[in-house]
Amino acid sequence: MRCIICKKEAEIKILAPFCSQCFIIHYERRVKRLIKKWKLIKKNERILVCVSGGKDSLSCAEALYRLKDELQFELAVLHLDVNFFQCSNERTKNVVEKFCAERNIPFYFTSFKEYLNIEKIERIFEVSQRPRCGTCGLLKRYIFNKFARENNFDKIATGHCADDIIKFFFKNFESGYFDWTDKLKPLTPSFHPKIVARIRPLYLCLEVENYAYIKFKNIEIAACVLCSYFTRKDKWDEIFRFIDEKRPQFKLNFVRNLAEAEIKGKNQKEKELKECEICGEVTDKKICALCNLKLKLKKR
Repeated sequence: MRCIICKKEAEIKILAPFCSQCFIIHYERRVKRLIKKWKLIKKNERILVCVSGGKDSLSCAEALYRLKDELQFELAVLHLDVNFFQCSNERTKNVVEKFCAERNIPFYFTSFKEYLNIEKIERIFEVSQRPRCGTCGLLKRYIFNKFARENNFDKIATGHCADDIIKFFFKNFESGYFDWTDKLKPLTPSFHPKIVARIRPLYLCLEVENYAYIKFKNIEIAACVLCSYFTRKDKWDEIFRFIDEKRPQFKLNFVRNLAEAEIKGKNQKEKELKECEICGEVTDKKICALCNLKLKLKKR
């Protein structure tokens, strides 16, 4: 099997056969094309990449690092310790910090405990009615947005890839919930002065391509072993693996068309945005979800 570009011996075949060097070039060009098409990054903007230490977020950070001089933007990394032993520890922080040091990327670090001023963070999950992953995501989004705004970043970049987008779509579609279309686009623009725009540079990359990119670039990873977003073992993965066997291009074609689609559902309506009466962050209620959880903790 020969590389589709240089005709040398191929080292991988996902949708087409590539040698390692041609695959890296191909991967980074696709990220650059997406950034340009959707105007994800403008000249001289400051981009904050949220890096967990896993293959997706580090792929995003590496690809943006490779493109920052050509596209003329500033890049920094934020690593957030979620304070669960299984999910994040000193080694994870060291892996991300080393990655940044080797590339001279500014590195920021904080944690749930430090940033939210909650000593026993596990208690948040005891009072929350959301699943563990849902609560964790709520806390992360709150911190990412506030941190980026307070440190004058123009955009927040995350490592969400095509697999994440398509799984998110079908899980919500099955439940009949449609008020989530902003999360299914390469760009979520700011809709309030306190909200920082979000970009997903790996929107048209597959999870398996992120694995290959990390491997060929010889980048060390250290990710959560508890979180389902890392293990990805549920019924949807079985479904998509079956589809991959029959229609290898399905995921990329689906998210490519999804990016252009306008989806409206019965739950999608304009919400009146307010600022939380306690912390001042944006919410559609008097008190934001995080502050509500903190109030529940105090009552206990």
